Amino acid sequence: MEENQRLAVWVLWYVFQGKNIDQALLLAEKELTLREVNLGAVKDYTYGVLRYGWQLKFIVKKLCKKYPSQLIENLLLIALYQLLYTNDDAFTIVSQAVNTAAKLDHIALKGFVNAVLRTFLREKDRFIQVAQQNEEARYNHPQWWINKIKHQYPLIWEDILKEAQQRAPFTLRVNTRQCSVEEYVKKLNEAHIDVVWVNNEAIILATPCSVDKLPGFDLGMVSIQDASAQLALNYIDLFSQARVLDACAAPGGKTCHLLEHGQSIELLALDKSEDRLQRIWDNIKRLKLSTPRLSIKAVDARDINSWWDGVQFDRILLDAPCTGSGVVRRHPDIKWLRRESDISQLVAEQEALLNNLWPLLKPQGKLVYVTCSIFKEETSEQIQKFLKKHTDAKQLNSGSEQESFIKPDSFHDGFYYAVCQKN
Repeated sequence: MEENQRLAVWVLWYVFQGKNIDQALLLAEKELTLREVNLGAVKDYTYGVLRYGWQLKFIVKKLCKKYPSQLIENLLLIALYQLLYTNDDAFTIVSQAVNTAAKLDHIALKGFVNAVLRTFLREKDRFIQVAQQNEEARYNHPQWWINKIKHQYPLIWEDILKEAQQRAPFTLRVNTRQCSVEEYVKKLNEAHIDVVWVNNEAIILATPCSVDKLPGFDLGMVSIQDASAQLALNYIDLFSQARVLDACAAPGGKTCHLLEHGQSIELLALDKSEDRLQRIWDNIKRLKLSTPRLSIKAVDARDINSWWDGVQFDRILLDAPCTGSGVVRRHPDIKWLRRESDISQLVAEQEALLNNLWPLLKPQGKLVYVTCSIFKEETSEQIQKFLKKHTDAKQLNSGSEQESFIKPDSFHDGFYYAVCQKN
């Protein structure tokens, strides 16, 4: 449908202007007055172009002697994505793209769009082979990113980059306060929803589905959370009556997981964004969690004087702001929005959080540092700097890189965990 392509063209326009996908979709919907739109198709086109965009852009450049305007380029990227990565009929894709060009006020370019796409169809294999010779087009990441992964992971760099181009798994976390994992798997089977993997409380479905089709979602039986993120509970090692700080809590997936397993804990959750903190309250209500000892504050955790009451914590969970380089298959816009210069700014913020929060931890207490980044500046190198500065800190999971680094694979996003105990 042309309207789906047209909306996706504008979503991409806003992403390439620096907006994330959610922001871009809201802005694009305001820009256009559309009668019938399939948002699922729009998101598929948008995510697809962002996932494979370097290959698609490379092919567009080879196809066009004179490079088109941004809107027409976006339209060509969408059509090429459909032709390469979907089962949609090729004739229909081309026909819709031609009609969409006219609706984008580029009626004179209908013939251009038609000619470009038909040329691609005639020589599809050749264009694909040529694109494979270009590193950015082959791995669908910016060159600085490729170079960094090559340098930091010389043995597995190609696996990491290839995995980042795949679709992310659709992973659930069972709220065992409501039902057991076995009971929930049975409910999924009864609903004819296929399960491909179960580990602890994590369940991966064969295909994504809307939450209204998940049994008991509105009753709080499950949440959507990647298996890597669920491991925070294992690392933090809760105990009865523990005083716990969740320093960068929003949107609250880990916060709620702690509450599901720590009914007696005293939990303080902080985040700079008041709007995002509302999602924690919404999920707590949906999950039917008891929260007599929960406090949530919209503050910057680095500004200790603005929120700390002077009582130290048994456990600190620091889910630090990061590049998100480990979750790009789930959020492919990150690859387009991040700049290499962002890393140093984020590293400085992470370092400030670590240094400011460490004095708030009790002796023998544990601080769990976690990022959804795979860049070593934000992970192992950050923790090594911290350990050198704080001689009373010991990393408990430092036996090998595998104990702290979770490599992106079919079941996990890329994550890093460091458990530091105060001696």
